[in-house]
Amino acid sequence: MLYNYSMATAKKISTLKPHTVSTKSGSHPTRDKLLAATVQLLATNLPQNITAQMVLELSGISRGSLYYHFDDVSELLEVALVQSFAALVDKSLVKFAQILENARNREDMLSELTKVTDATQKKSLRAIRFQRARLIVFGEDNPRLAAALACEQQRLTDAITDLIREAQNRGWMFKGVDSRSAAVLIQAYTLGMIVDDIVNEQMNQEDWTALIHRLIQQVF
Repeated sequence: MLYNYSMATAKKISTLKPHTVSTKSGSHPTRDKLLAATVQLLATNLPQNITAQMVLELSGISRGSLYYHFDDVSELLEVALVQSFAALVDKSLVKFAQILENARNREDMLSELTKVTDATQKKSLRAIRFQRARLIVFGEDNPRLAAALACEQQRLTDAITDLIREAQNRGWMFKGVDSRSAAVLIQAYTLGMIVDDIVNEQMNQEDWTALIHRLIQQVF
């Protein structure tokens, strides 16, 4: 049963393709190089600071080819941002699927969930939390980007919801807890650490970890 559910989850992940904001979608070597270069630049630069020239120099692609595959640099950046987020979503889905795959009872499941949670709460992941928050802000006044991000976020929340329902069906999680609300809560306390990231006097990491462990035990 564990194996079958894990395989079903993996299949679901593979068939839910990342949403695209590009009207000229589809894989092409030149397009892929432009996106790869942009994703690489996003790792060390804010989107608004990335220019077409920077992308062209890093990718080795001509300016004409850039505008053949994308309407403008803004669209290229949007597609790259969504592609980066989609990759994070896929990694998260695999980690959550492994929780049920590795568990044999409620104690095992909570232990696995705690491990995944601990891995996302590290101070070293500050940049990723800011990147996620930045994406939300960018999508506020950009309907095209917002639609693409919404699709990826829905994909993540739906998958976590399915996993929670499966755990509830096995009697490993409290059935009185709404599965979708629980899925949102798990993501909320992960991203929520950004509140502490921006202050000078930060909380003790061990205290925060202990609190999240207690929440997992008592809520789920």
